[in-house]
Amino acid sequence: MDRGSSISFARFCRYALVASTAWCIWTPPLHAEQARPILTIPAGTLRSALDALARQSGISIGMAGSLPDLRVRRIDRARDVGDALRRMLAGSRLHAVRIDATTWRIEAVPLSPSRPLRRRAPPPDLASGDIIVTASKRDERLSDLPASISIAGGPVLDRLAGRRGLVDVMASTDSAFSTNLGPGRDRIFLRGVADSAFNGTSQSLVSLYLDDARIGYAAPDPDLRLVDVDRVEVLRGPQGTLYGTGALGGVVRIVTVAPDLDRFTGSAAIEGTGVANGALGGAVEGIVNVPILPGTLALRASGWSETMPGWINDTERNRRDVNRTRRIGGRAALRWAFGDWHATLGGVAQRIDARDSQYATDGLSRATRIAEPQDNDFTAATLTLQGPIGKLDVQATTAFVDQEFGSTYDASVLAPSLGLTAPLAYIEDRSAQLLSQEVRVSDPTARHPWIVGATILHSTSRLDGRFMATGGSSAVTARRDEEDVIDAALFAEGTQQLTQTLDFKLGLRAFSTISHLEQVDPDRERAARVGVTPSATLSWHRDDLGLVWLRYASAVRPAGVSRTAPVNDRRIPGDELQSLELGWRIRVGGDRLALHGAIFGSNWEHLRSDTVGADGLLGTIDAGNAVNYGLELGGRLDLAPVAIDFGTTLQRARLTSTSSGVTIYDDDRRLPVVPDISARLAASRSFDVRGLPAQVYATARYIGRTRLSFDPLLDRPAGHYATIDTGASIDMGRRRWSIDVANLLDSRGNSFGFGNPFTLDSMTQTVPVRPRTITLRLAIGL
Repeated sequence: MDRGSSISFARFCRYALVASTAWCIWTPPLHAEQARPILTIPAGTLRSALDALARQSGISIGMAGSLPDLRVRRIDRARDVGDALRRMLAGSRLHAVRIDATTWRIEAVPLSPSRPLRRRAPPPDLASGDIIVTASKRDERLSDLPASISIAGGPVLDRLAGRRGLVDVMASTDSAFSTNLGPGRDRIFLRGVADSAFNGTSQSLVSLYLDDARIGYAAPDPDLRLVDVDRVEVLRGPQGTLYGTGALGGVVRIVTVAPDLDRFTGSAAIEGTGVANGALGGAVEGIVNVPILPGTLALRASGWSETMPGWINDTERNRRDVNRTRRIGGRAALRWAFGDWHATLGGVAQRIDARDSQYATDGLSRATRIAEPQDNDFTAATLTLQGPIGKLDVQATTAFVDQEFGSTYDASVLAPSLGLTAPLAYIEDRSAQLLSQEVRVSDPTARHPWIVGATILHSTSRLDGRFMATGGSSAVTARRDEEDVIDAALFAEGTQQLTQTLDFKLGLRAFSTISHLEQVDPDRERAARVGVTPSATLSWHRDDLGLVWLRYASAVRPAGVSRTAPVNDRRIPGDELQSLELGWRIRVGGDRLALHGAIFGSNWEHLRSDTVGADGLLGTIDAGNAVNYGLELGGRLDLAPVAIDFGTTLQRARLTSTSSGVTIYDDDRRLPVVPDISARLAASRSFDVRGLPAQVYATARYIGRTRLSFDPLLDRPAGHYATIDTGASIDMGRRRWSIDVANLLDSRGNSFGFGNPFTLDSMTQTVPVRPRTITLRLAIGL
């Protein structure tokens, strides 16, 4: 099929989906008289019984881990949800706990001291059980969600001692990668959708959320320390329908622990960290939950202060461990419940200060004439209002984000051409503000579950770069850019039950984006785009086996303007990515073995990439078109008290055609940062030490070969290394001791990053994997 036919077919599919969306969402129930169903649950498995109860009553029911394989007798005319759950769980050693008006949790009945509970392996790192997730913007059981999603819960977060950043979570997730430029400077990529390792002005390819608020647009990962976090949801593949522009690779949601309206709780932790051939560091953190008006108003707050030890030496200035970094911050949430509604006002602030870069030119050392400090200051405020209107569930979220980050580089090589004296520094200050508002409505009791919503965001990004001579007496302005983006959209998604085991889900987002770029030359450029991003999913599910789905999805980035292109060719078309995947989450052997994976393929048009210009400054280009296809395969084997997690990603992400003015090697069309192969393996064992619960674990990860940039002059090989982490923990009542050893074998692999853009083409720069690091942590419950 030629290119014109391919585009015409894509447009045909898109408009066909537009015409079908209303039918899928608003199709009335097959039996109108069942609008208010009687709670009668047919006989079957516990899973099918809970599903029937949820559909009839509109409640959300969750359980950590997997549901047991239990048979449930038919339940006729239950008085209410509580009565139905009591009859359903009778004799099972399980009981249901009501969380709020529409949420229940199933837990094991505590045993008496004379009947000690046999300890089993901990919950899975990448959950496959019946927990409630909100990746689809409404509460939904993971076992019912036809999407490639990974859940990093307690076990993964507990093992992040020594840094506890989002990029560390990516190491335990299939098909997820990040750069290694340093804290507060990294970029995250999912499922082979990567454009560059450089931190230019292009919009991010992964949408980052804190609870329901978007906190990233055209800025690097703020690297929030994951304190008092319930889980991290990683949704792979384009998510343009529900999450809008920029979600080409997927979505990452950090879900925090909500304020408890009834109980006073608190905890504290302290860490000590040492790096081989490096320095010492540590961290302290604390959490407190205070019911101000029990049952009505509560405040939850957390704070942290951390010193990340350095391990890079500078021989020119005779300094050791120059990349030492400080991170300090806090988060607070005030929750108010009134009737069936609740409002949550939240805020987070964090400051990262790195006293130097973390690249090297020889082993773990380099030589620079001046220090190259980096910083990232992040502040966000959010307000979420949620509650019912009749049978409908309504939620409105408002968020404001301010992120300021700066970099300093040794630019002495340019001093003669600028007429300045060496040493010469290039100082770049950037800021990004994001204001967003989203309102959505869903019907959790509908026979055909649906959600509709509207969103608008306003993003403002500023960049000020200047060359500064020794002593700060002379300065030359290098660039001054300001980009203003307004994005408004309407979205909808609905599910039509075709048969008892077959569902069809259809979604559509209509958007309008207007971008203005103002800079030194040209003065002002404007780019606008109006379009739709559809999605469609056909899923097959069976309670005793699992879920299989076929999904089409799409996402876009708005049109942009290039600073480095010729004057008449500065407008860059918006990216557009379309993807098709066949995915599955299945259980074998009575939930002993859980398998998940996907076969996927994607087509990416007008791939926008940041690159380094001849003057050492970052610019943006339209690199051309690309494709990626591959296989994700992972799972969990429960051999209590041992649990084994594994996963691998095989993919082939390549440019298929290049735009004018882009030069690449004909025999190397790989996309940067993402390798063709990666794999992980983790094992944990639970046991008792003198009656105290303890655990040991070990994880291994291999990263295949990859590259830094499309530009042959800037390209550097990276990847092709393996790391092993291990650790142990023991619970002593309210105290929990743990020790974690990262990079046990002290691997010296070159990770995804670069150092100084002004010398990148003239010397070999590497960003070594952090050497062996040992962290001792003590957590105390108050």
